[in-house]
Amino acid sequence: MPTDSDDDPGADPVADPTSVLEGARETVRVERRRTADERAAFASFRSRLDAIPATTAAGVTADRRFDGPQPIGYETPRMGTELLAVRDAYQSTVMSVPHYEEEYNDTYAASLAAEFGPELAAALTRESALHEHVRRSVLDQTTAAIETRDEFETVLEREQASVRAASEELRSLDDSVASLGETAVDRLDFGGLDAHRARLEVLERRCDEVATTRQRERVAVEQSMHFDGETDDVQTYLYQDLPVTYPVLAAVAAVGRRIDAVRRDVERAIIEVAGDEA
Repeated sequence: MPTDSDDDPGADPVADPTSVLEGARETVRVERRRTADERAAFASFRSRLDAIPATTAAGVTADRRFDGPQPIGYETPRMGTELLAVRDAYQSTVMSVPHYEEEYNDTYAASLAAEFGPELAAALTRESALHEHVRRSVLDQTTAAIETRDEFETVLEREQASVRAASEELRSLDDSVASLGETAVDRLDFGGLDAHRARLEVLERRCDEVATTRQRERVAVEQSMHFDGETDDVQTYLYQDLPVTYPVLAAVAAVGRRIDAVRRDVERAIIEVAGDEA
């Protein structure tokens, strides 16, 4: 039987497995909606950017790289019409998703740097003209952003199905344990107590199967999704606001503790019955 310390050493004990699983399901549901919104926003931005031509006027400023602080006296050039069109397109799509302020709450330049890197962000905010190679790079990066969200949406779909299946099984197990726990074991004979103990062993094996399945699915997800150095895995990212990092395994452990509590009562009653019959 897995325990909190075995699978999630940083987790607090979960008293109510149903509650933590409902929290996990809601978290995944919200993340799927937000990912879909962002994917649609980037797709819309790409369409609008594709219709914005690069600057063709003579005498535009040369392309620069802005890898550090600007020299004293440097002034950002006036943004040309095309760059203003890019900004408007980005702000009205990517920066207008419903959760933008809650999740990101950053500026146009900061958002560009986070999504496309500092060099493209500088080219879009500190130059006076939209150069063709910059426009093409932004289109490529936007396509990559869409593909990343496509990939993550697939991961979330699998996570949602995994949590749903585990929730249904654990809810059934928890109900069965509660039913056994309500039995007045002190009124049962040895045969009845032995049947109780056997039933608890079956429930424990089912708990172990839930944990094994969950671990297998977790490994499969981790192998399909690459995170940056600040995030350990999908569940660390998804469930950082929940009281536990691995809600399914924490719920398994909670049901396991309930099974152990009922089993102690049954075994105590068996000892008493055996003593009376001796």
